[in-house]
Amino acid sequence: MRSFRLLSFTIFIFQFNFINSLFIPFQYPPQSLFSYGSSSNTASIPNSFEDWLIYQEDVCLRSILNNIGGDFTTDKDLLPGVIIASPSKENPNYYYQWTRDAAITLNLITEQVYLNPKNHSLINIIESYIENTLILQKIPNRSGSVEDYGNLGEPKFETNLTNYNGNWGRPQRDGPALRAISIMNYLNVLYEYSLPVEKQSTLYNSSFIYYEAIKPDLIYTIKYWHEKGFDLWEEIYDYHFFTSLVQLKSLSLGLKYAKLFNDSIEFQNELSETINNLLNFINHDSGFINPFKPYIVSGPSLYHIGKRNGLDIATILASLYTHEDNETSIPFNIDNGYILTTLSSLISDMKFRYPINFQDNFLGVALGRYPEDIYDGYHQTEGNPWFISTSTASELIYKLIKDLKTNKKDIIINNSNIDFFKIFLPLDNSNNSNDENDNDDNDDNDDNDQFEELIIKYNSKSYLLMIDKMFNYADGFLKVVHKHIGSNGELSEQFNKINGYMQGASELTWSYGAVHQAIIARKRLL
Repeated sequence: MRSFRLLSFTIFIFQFNFINSLFIPFQYPPQSLFSYGSSSNTASIPNSFEDWLIYQEDVCLRSILNNIGGDFTTDKDLLPGVIIASPSKENPNYYYQWTRDAAITLNLITEQVYLNPKNHSLINIIESYIENTLILQKIPNRSGSVEDYGNLGEPKFETNLTNYNGNWGRPQRDGPALRAISIMNYLNVLYEYSLPVEKQSTLYNSSFIYYEAIKPDLIYTIKYWHEKGFDLWEEIYDYHFFTSLVQLKSLSLGLKYAKLFNDSIEFQNELSETINNLLNFINHDSGFINPFKPYIVSGPSLYHIGKRNGLDIATILASLYTHEDNETSIPFNIDNGYILTTLSSLISDMKFRYPINFQDNFLGVALGRYPEDIYDGYHQTEGNPWFISTSTASELIYKLIKDLKTNKKDIIINNSNIDFFKIFLPLDNSNNSNDENDNDDNDDNDDNDQFEELIIKYNSKSYLLMIDKMFNYADGFLKVVHKHIGSNGELSEQFNKINGYMQGASELTWSYGAVHQAIIARKRLL
């Protein structure tokens, strides 16, 4: 998952059809069935893409639940609510609970509860996770003390809810923000359905959860948002676009809950002031927006010394994780030109970087984390495509289509997003002007510097053609995933850039979550 595991510590200075069946005992495939023997492991999974999507959605959710302590896991050593990154305990060892990974996973479980609020086994997982959070937040560790809230930046813990004391890339300042978001999302489910907290003997009520579990993470972000930390890949000590955007989301959501639970005016003012300061930092002072680049520079420090070009799939993840509820006050939504150009730039780089993309005849391509990646899942050699990255491209495009269609938006193409939309644009003018609803002034120009604006009217022939192309293109990334997964739908961290064999940590929770969310985004279009 993170190449820092194999780097010297000194580098840091640089650097629901399924819901109703959840109570059926889950017979998880034994580890011996986790196939690395073929780049196209289709012995058991459906060959049909459409059939596979149905199959894989089920496998992903079952596999996620198998990596969480609770009613569905076969790992009886896992405490309730503990979410492991992977069952792999050696080469590499991912058998820990990462603050980030666990919070991202909890959001997915909360979505399932929102669809079925009577699923008490899933509710038990979520509330056990919150109970565990209350324990972990009160443990001093190598990231800091309890008194100054610095301990909340600790990136990972042992599965018995004790500290991991080895050298690591710490602190990681996105963790508290993501954890607060995930718990606030659960409180929203309780609020929407007028449900009480089930573990009332320990968690009491929603107000208790806000003040005891959520507020400390909000305080941490208020205190430390302006300080550097390690990125989500645990490699680089810097300011990071991903971290800053999830921090902004956490504080913005936190302000709503501070008002809901009648927190002090002083604390509400602190939240408001920090939101404004952080927003200004992201838009102006951070270096994420560079006048010489059409995309987000994910980590400015290494860009400025020529170590990286700034492209990172983390930018796309940040946009998705902060706009799942159609939030408009957070910048860099999925239709933002910088976000779309970041994705198209990653695609342009990696379709040639990974030889496997010359072998596969898909519209989509296999994507990795960032162009300069050298972590192969075990050692520092050469980076590979990741299931997280490849499926995330699908999810973003599906959600963009959903936004356009649901809100009946015209497709507006300009200098800020032309690099993305030219993937789909028919350059033959006859394809753009065959409809009376189309904009008459729609000459396409390959020279982006001279491109002004093209408006494709909602529901016109050209609009429908564009949407269809975008949908098929998004499918192409999931078709890459389909080809390279295990014979029973298993997902590792990476797949080899040359032969397509899976490698790195097996049964990666985050991989399952990313593919699951891409499939769900697709379903919501149909």
